[in-house]
Amino acid sequence: MSKIGIIIGSVRDKSQSARIAHHIQDRLARQPEQPETVLFSLKDLALPLWSEEKWQADSPLSRDWAPVSASLARCDGFVFVVPEWAGMAPPHLKNFLLMCDQGELAHKPCQLIGVSAGMGGAYPVAELRMSGYKNNFLMWLPDHMILRQVNDLFTSDPATPLDDRLNQRLDYCLRFLTETARALTPVRQTCQDLSTYKNGM
Repeated sequence: MSKIGIIIGSVRDKSQSARIAHHIQDRLARQPEQPETVLFSLKDLALPLWSEEKWQADSPLSRDWAPVSASLARCDGFVFVVPEWAGMAPPHLKNFLLMCDQGELAHKPCQLIGVSAGMGGAYPVAELRMSGYKNNFLMWLPDHMILRQVNDLFTSDPATPLDDRLNQRLDYCLRFLTETARALTPVRQTCQDLSTYKNGM
C-alpha cells in the first residue's frame, strides 16, 4: 500500500488550505487502493528558516528536522495544497522545500493543488513548477488543479454541481498520483543515486 503525504502550505489559523487538505485526505480514502495518508501542516511544524547550520549533523536545526525528514522519507508520493500570497507561493513552503535536501521527496510524484479565495492561484503553480523541484527532485505531475473562490467549495450538503465536477477531476488526479507513486517505487530502488548526483542542474 502506498503512503501519500499531504503538505498544507499555509500557516494561517483556520486556513482554507487546511480545509482542502482534509477534503483531499477524504477523497484519497475513497480511492481503490485506499493509500495511507499523513498530513504535514507547516503551521504545526513551525520550521525555522533554512541556514547553513542545516548541513551540520549535530546542529539543533538538523536534530529538529530529523523526525520530519524521516516521516517524509516514508511517503511514496505527495499532494501540495498551496495558497497564493501576493501572487507568490508562501515563503514557509519555499523554506520547506529548501529543508528537503536529503532525498525525502526525491523522484516521488506530487499532485499540485492551488488555492485562491478569488480568481487567482496560477502564479504559485508556475513558480513551483519552475524552481520548486531542483535540489529536492520532487516530480510534479503534469496535471494540476486550481481551486478558485475556495471559500464556497465543498461546503454544501448536498454538493453543488461545481463541487461534483471538481471532485470528479480531483479523484482522477489522485488516482494518477497513487498509481504513479506505486510505479515509481521500483524505479527509485533501481536507479536513484543521490550520493553522486545530489544537486539538480
